Amino acid sequence: MEKKVIQYIEEQGILEAGDHVLIGVSGGADSLALLYFLDKFANWFHIFIGVAHLHHGLRGPDADEDEAFVKKFCQDRKIPFFSRQRNIGVISQDEQISVEEAGRKERYAFFMAIAATHGYNRIAMGHHINDQAETMLMRLIRGTGVKGVSGIKASRDNLYIRPFLCLQKKEILNYCEINKLAFRTDATNLQRDYTRNKIRLDIMPMILEINPRAEVHFNEFCKIANEYEAFFEKYVDQIEDHILTKKENQVLLNRERWLNEEPVVQKEILRRSIFKFKGSLKEIEYNHITAFYSLLKSDKTIWEIHFPHEIQIIRRYDRVLVTEKQKSEGFFISPKRIIPNKTYLFSKEHLIVETKFVSQDEFRKKRCIFSKEIKNHSEKYFDYDKIKDILVLRSRRSGDYFYPSGMTGKKTIKKYYIDKKIDRDRRNEIPLLVIDHEVVWILGHAINQRFLADDDTKNIIRVTYLMLGEKCDSRYSGNFD
Repeated sequence: MEKKVIQYIEEQGILEAGDHVLIGVSGGADSLALLYFLDKFANWFHIFIGVAHLHHGLRGPDADEDEAFVKKFCQDRKIPFFSRQRNIGVISQDEQISVEEAGRKERYAFFMAIAATHGYNRIAMGHHINDQAETMLMRLIRGTGVKGVSGIKASRDNLYIRPFLCLQKKEILNYCEINKLAFRTDATNLQRDYTRNKIRLDIMPMILEINPRAEVHFNEFCKIANEYEAFFEKYVDQIEDHILTKKENQVLLNRERWLNEEPVVQKEILRRSIFKFKGSLKEIEYNHITAFYSLLKSDKTIWEIHFPHEIQIIRRYDRVLVTEKQKSEGFFISPKRIIPNKTYLFSKEHLIVETKFVSQDEFRKKRCIFSKEIKNHSEKYFDYDKIKDILVLRSRRSGDYFYPSGMTGKKTIKKYYIDKKIDRDRRNEIPLLVIDHEVVWILGHAINQRFLADDDTKNIIRVTYLMLGEKCDSRYSGNFD
C-alpha cells in the first residue's frame, strides 16, 4: 500500500522537497493513517509536517477524548499540534446552514489560519476512493454538471492535497491493523441525519450488491471527467476575457461574441459571469444557468432575472450584465412647478434649470446662428401663451405622451424610450417638462413641436438646463448669462 501511495504522490506531483505540510486529523482511521504514513516518509519526501485538529463541540466527552488522543499521538512523535474548539451546532443555527456545511466551513477556515500563521504551504486530508464515489453521487443527486462529477482532486489550488485518493477504505483499515493504529470512531458517522451518511450506509451497499467494484469504477469515471474538464477549462480560459468584463460592482457580458460559441461553452461562460461577480456559485444550480441561457438566446431585448444571494441578471437591448439586486424604489424626480425668470437648483438630480422671457429679436438671432433651427440640446424656446403657468418638471408617469418634432402624430413616452433603447433602469432619471400628461420637453432628448416658438409667437420663454457632475449648492444660484 505504501508503494502505491508513493507512486501516486509522484505521479500527481502533489509533494515537493521542502514542503511544509499541515495534516487535518480528526482521529479517525483515514486521517490517522495519513498522519502515520507522512510521518514515516517525511525524510523520504524531504518534507516537514504538522497536525491541525478541530473540536466540533458536538459529541461532548467523546470529542474531548478525540482531541486528547490526537494530541498525545503527536506529542509522542514530536509533531507540532494545533487545535481549536468551535460549537458547530450553534454556528449552523446562526448562519442557517446545515451542520455538515458549518463543520466543513469551520475546518477549512481553521486549516487556512494555521497554514498562514505557521508557514505551511500544503494542507493534506485523508480522502479516499470511497469518499470520491460518495461525493460524486451526492452531487448528482443535488444537481451538477461535468465539473461536479469530476469529483475530488488530488491537488486543489496548489494547496490542498489528498495522497490517499488512490486507496479504497478497506486498504486504509488494513493499513491501520498492520501498524496497530488504534484510531477513534465517530459515532455520528452511523447516524442517518446527514446526506453523506445516508449515501454511505444505505445507497452504496445496494450499488455494491450489483457490482462490488462500483466504487472503483466511479473513481475511474471521475478521472475521465476530470481530464475532459481540464481540456474544456483551458479553452474557456482563453476566450473568457473577450466575453466578460468586470467593472466596479457588475460584470458585463458581450452577447454578440457569446453567441458565436457552442452551447456547452455558452453555459460555462454564464456560470463564470456569476462567479466573477459574486466570487462563488453557492446555491447556483443547473436550472439557474439554463434559465439564464434561455433568456439570453431569446429575441427578448428587455428582461431581468433574480438568483440567490441578491444576484440580478439584466438585459437592456445590447447590454447584458450581472449585478446586485436593485432596491425597488429607484430614483425618482418629484414634481416641481416651473415659472418664468427663475433659476431652479435640483441638488439630488444634479440639475440646474433656468427660465427667462426673451424678445423676438433675440429669438431670431438664435435661429440665424443655428441655421433656422435651434439645435442646442440644452436650450429651447417655447410659446408661453400655450404653456401659461402650468409647466412642471418631474419624472415620467404612465400615460405621458408628446408630438415629436419632425414627425407626425402622437407618441407615448414609453414607446419613445423603447425605440431609443434607453435603459429601463435609467428612465425615471430623465427630467421631463410637462403640462399635465403632455410632455413639452424630454431634457437631453426630444421636444414637443406643438409648443415651439416661431416668428409669430408673442411671448417667448427660453428654458436652459445644465447637468452637473457634482452636487449643486448655493454657488450656482445666479443667472447663467
